[in-house]
Amino acid sequence: MSRFLLLFTGFLLITAALQAQMTGTYNDPRDGNEYYWVKVGKQVWMAENLRYQVVGSWAYNYDSIHEMKFGRLYSWDVAQSACPKGWHLPAPKEWNALIQTLGGPDEAGGRMQQMDTLAKRTDLAATGSPNPKISSLFSGIRYPDMKFSSLNLWGGCWSTVKVNDSVAENYLFARGSKSIVTSTNARGTGLSVRCVRNK
Repeated sequence: MSRFLLLFTGFLLITAALQAQMTGTYNDPRDGNEYYWVKVGKQVWMAENLRYQVVGSWAYNYDSIHEMKFGRLYSWDVAQSACPKGWHLPAPKEWNALIQTLGGPDEAGGRMQQMDTLAKRTDLAATGSPNPKISSLFSGIRYPDMKFSSLNLWGGCWSTVKVNDSVAENYLFARGSKSIVTSTNARGTGLSVRCVRNK
């Protein structure tokens, strides 16, 4: 079998797997926010970034207009307990399971962006269909010096791993890239939270 045929067959299998996922919505009883979720393999993930307002989280550029699409940005310490009851911040084992189910680190970022279009509420309301050119994964960053950068260009999601007293692990996404990159940032940095449902 040719390499092209193998790649094409793999693409079809992953596409079929994505289409067969179960999806739904969850209402956060703390504030009434509704989130789309999607089942990927044996895990259930929120298909958009958390918007729960708590001390140690920020709207991009302190402007609430960005919250509906991009969620809030959280320090690592606050991210550890930001998810609602029944959900939690994903550990590396859960991130790795998601990445492998979605085709590996070179493809999984693009697959997550496809799933993420479920969450484009403003586009669904305006046109009846999601906008594949916008992903809440590109939520930008808030640096510890309180400056913001890169909205709709790249973003990152925290994991549970603390590297040391000042640095923690996260997963990065960039516009135009299909990959997911593991990285580290200062714990006071504001990044997104994706919650995974408890088993």
